[in-house]
Formats: sequence, C-alpha cells, structure tokens
Amino acid sequence: MGSLDTGIIGPVLPSIEQSFHLTSRESSWIFTLFVIAFMIGSPVMAKFSDFYGRKKIFILDVVLFGIGSCLIAFSPNIETIFLGRIIQGFGCGGIFPVGGAFIGDEFPLEERGKALGILGSVFGISAIGGPLVGAALIPFGWNWCFTINIPISIFIIVFAWHILPDLENKRKLKIDYIGIILLSLLAVLLSYGLNQIDSSNFINSSISVNVAPFLIMFIVLIPIFLKIEKRAEESIVAIHMLKNKEIRIACIETLSYGIIYSSVIFIPSLVILSMGLNDQYASLMLIPILGANAVAAPILGKILDSVGSRKIMMIGTLILTIGLLTISIYPDNLILFIIAGCLAGVGMVTIIGAPLRYIVLSEAKPTERGAGQAIVNMLSSAGQLIGGALIGGIIASFSGIIGYKVSLILAAVVAFIAFLFTFQLKNRDKQIETMKSNQ
Repeated sequence: MGSLDTGIIGPVLPSIEQSFHLTSRESSWIFTLFVIAFMIGSPVMAKFSDFYGRKKIFILDVVLFGIGSCLIAFSPNIETIFLGRIIQGFGCGGIFPVGGAFIGDEFPLEERGKALGILGSVFGISAIGGPLVGAALIPFGWNWCFTINIPISIFIIVFAWHILPDLENKRKLKIDYIGIILLSLLAVLLSYGLNQIDSSNFINSSISVNVAPFLIMFIVLIPIFLKIEKRAEESIVAIHMLKNKEIRIACIETLSYGIIYSSVIFIPSLVILSMGLNDQYASLMLIPILGANAVAAPILGKILDSVGSRKIMMIGTLILTIGLLTISIYPDNLILFIIAGCLAGVGMVTIIGAPLRYIVLSEAKPTERGAGQAIVNMLSSAGQLIGGALIGGIIASFSGIIGYKVSLILAAVVAFIAFLFTFQLKNRDKQIETMKSNQ
C-alpha cells in the first residue's frame, strides 16, 4: 500500500493542479512533504518499535497512513492535502523498517532471505501498478486514488491485530527530542533547498538565496547532529551502528541506489527522443526494468539464504553498470534496450532489495533491527532527492538527447563504485557467524 501510493502520485498531480489552480512548483510540494515526513518517520517509528513492540507501532503506522489518505481524499483545499501527505509520509516511513524488522524477529536464519525477497518484490510490482491504478481511477476523480487506501488500511489493521506476533519490550525509551528536532530540520533544509533548484538554470539557481543558504545550513548542521546523537542516551538515529563496516557499506549502496533511481525515471523521456514514441508508449519502456525487478526479487531472496549477500550484490551491481551503459550508448536499439532494461532491473533490486536489508539484519542486534532498517530508508530518500536535483541539472545543461545519455553514464559510474565496495563485504560463512552471535 505504501509503495503503491508513491507510484500513484505521478499521474494524479496534473488533476490536483487543475482542481486547485497550482503551478508545477507548488504541486511539487505534494511529493516533497511526503519525502520529508518519510525521512523523519522512518527512524522515529523504527526506534519506537524496538522499544514498544513491532505490532503496536506497525498498526499505528497504518492508522496514520489511512488518516492521511482520508484527509487528502476529502480535502477542501491544498493545505489539507499538504497536511495529509505529511501524515501519510510519517506513517509510511515506519511501515517499511518495522516490516523488515519483523522478518528478523520471526524468521529463522535459513529463511530470512526468502522472506525479504518476497517483501522486495512488492516494490517492483507497485512501481508498475501505481501508475496503472492511478490511470484507471483518475477518470472517476483524483480523490479515488487516495480513497481506496482507507478500506485497505482497515483491512490491514484488522489482520495485523489478529496475526502479527505481539512481543512486548520492557525497556523504557528516553525520547531523544533534540535529535528529532535536528533530524526534522535537516530533512526540511535538504528537501526545500533541492526543491528550489531550477534545472533549466542549474548553476545560477544553486547559488541563489533560495537554495544556497538552505543547503549550507544543512551541511553545517550534519556534524552538530552527529555529535549530539553520539552523546544521546537513546539516539533517534542509531549513529553508533555506522561504526560497523558492513553497515557503512550498506549506506553507500543505498545512497548509490537513490542517485541511480533518479536517472532511471528519465528513461521514458530518453525513449521519446531516441525512438520517436509518444508519452504513453515511452512509459511502457520501463516495464523491462520494473518487471525484471519484481520477478528477480523473490528469486534472489531464495538464493540469498544459500550464498549470502556479497556474491549477489557483486554480480547485481556489475550487471546494473552494464545495463545502464548499454541503454546510454544504444537508446534507439529496441532489442538491446529491452535486454539492458532487464539487466538494470535485476541489478537495482540487488542494490536496494533483500541482499542489502539482509546485511543490516545480520549486523543489527535484536533490539536495533528497526533502527538499522530505518537508516537504509533515510539514505535511500536522501539519495533520490540529491540525485533528482543533480540529474535534472545535467539533463538541462545539455541539449536534446545528450543530457539523458550523460545522466545514465553518471548512474553507471555510481553503480560501478557500488560494485567496488561489495568486495569488502563479508562472505557467507562470516555473515552466518555474525547472525548467530546477534540472535
């Protein structure tokens, strides 16, 4: 439900703009506010789940998502939509890490990869289904794209209440209020600064008063935030986990994914220029990437249990590099485009799906599984924000098809850097030893 909603918002935006007479800059806040709340909600809800139990927090997250959807569906004005998106994002930010932590709590070592693979396949399916569901519901009114979340939320809450295990944690959480405030400020500064960049005038807008002060403040606050979190008794972001080499590599991989994903979403625009297709058919050219993503996720999850993360991520990031380079060099060759798209789809699911989350579950203590998953979520969102601004600037800086090709080459370089870091990951035997010691 959470993943599907991120795909629906694209087709819905033009209808909302017409209904409330918004500019594209104003409507972009519908996406940006969700991302800000998502980045804050991930560590907060994950931390709460580590202390107060996964079941209660998971249900609370779904309730928040449903309330946010209700506000948007019946909103009389754009301000109510903004509020709904904030509540949605905060709840959705908790759904993902708490769901991943459940797998670490409830599945034996030899089945975690398979379970994470099934969970990962949802992202690929939703990426395809989101725009399709949005396109199908828009004729009935854009409100229905959010109204549909309300009965689904109720359904999930009822089943979660009866099915999910309720493991109570007796520890008391000392809430890190200063950490939450600083984290919120960092998310707002980064999102607002990047949102104000004009892709058509990237350099000048980046140093303008609407952008530069916010990004400078973001950079200045990062070391202050890290210092405060290190001293906190129960930091809202598990900074100490970054001392772990595997976790640091996982962070690099997920940041890389964010930048790569930002480049991939421009592929339909590349296809329009290279193959002369219209908007509708150009969007279909993402199906090889997204379809391969959905199919590969559960298969890789099953293999993961027997070979470990290192081998899968090495192969995955390498074929991702090859796939992106092939698309950038031969964007007008349909056969090569489909093959390369499938390679990129499989590669992308290795860099953000089950293998990456498997590493975090392996290295995290049982009381920090939610917090570890939250770090992955936060950095993925940050990578997409940074990548979106960077890729948009590159495309606008070159005329025609060249900008899109350069952006994909950049994404391929990032994928190759991610490939090089996979050599430093633990092999299967060492990974199993760590998992057993952290039980």
